[in-house]
Amino acid sequence: METFDEVIKAVWNQHATHYDEKHNPLEDQAVWKTILVEQIGADKNQTVLDMGTGTGFLAQLAAEAGYRSMGIDFAEKMVAQARKNAQAKNLDIEYLVGDWNQLPFDNNSIDVIVNRLIMWAVFLPEKTLKEWHRVLKPGGRILCFCPENTKEKLPRHYDVEIEKKLPLRDASPRQFGEALTASGYQRIEIMALPQLNGDKLFDCWALIKGEKEIIVVTN
Repeated sequence: METFDEVIKAVWNQHATHYDEKHNPLEDQAVWKTILVEQIGADKNQTVLDMGTGTGFLAQLAAEAGYRSMGIDFAEKMVAQARKNAQAKNLDIEYLVGDWNQLPFDNNSIDVIVNRLIMWAVFLPEKTLKEWHRVLKPGGRILCFCPENTKEKLPRHYDVEIEKKLPLRDASPRQFGEALTASGYQRIEIMALPQLNGDKLFDCWALIKGEKEIIVVTN
């Protein structure tokens, strides 16, 4: 019998070869890249980690913009497709197969974490988001791109029993922001991004962002 994790991994591995064709054809990558650069900043020495990278959409844009780009996903076929996509564009991106609840990175080592349409898939928000918080440098930022104003419930990817275990399954941007706050992130902001194409299921994208607090030690 397959384990819980194996069932979920199998779903995303099955999507790997056709994911880009299904989800990305309407996206204006130039607009996405402009938003990323505005949010990440001018310092191209920053390390950007695309969490739940899938086929590497955000990781590729970060690399094209000149940042040190990394991506991690637990579905090995998704990561294999991301590597193929990067190779086709001659991009230097470090892709890893790994668990976002046990990241293979040192404390305070990542400048910016980005993710796109994956917050709903977090089963244990406080545990998971605290683990992401651990690897961020003090002052580091998290940028979560999520649907804004869903017109109907998003498609189900798992069976009913698994879907019931997703506390952020149909969350709003405000609720995603509350999850970040509960996990220790500061300076939470929510921005609508009407310049990005929505989908038949939602009006447009929203950006939920937060920071890791800088602790000043005084004598």
